[in-house]
Amino acid sequence: MAITILQKCGNAFEAELIKGRLEAAGIPSILQGENVSFLRAGMGCQPGFEVNVLVNEEDLDAAKNILQE
Repeated sequence: MAITILQKCGNAFEAELIKGRLEAAGIPSILQGENVSFLRAGMGCQPGFEVNVLVNEEDLDAAKNILQE
């Protein structure tokens, strides 16, 4: 089972919202880079780290459809 990037987000909050929408539809996802994003925000740093929302390749089309709704 391969994992692929569904969406690149500018911050962890946006990524968490997407993850919640996917989970509500029964699509599992993983966030990559959220800890670095939270750390940099807490230190008052400018954003610069993306948070990737990852899904299984077989769920990619369904996940894209959910984000378009």
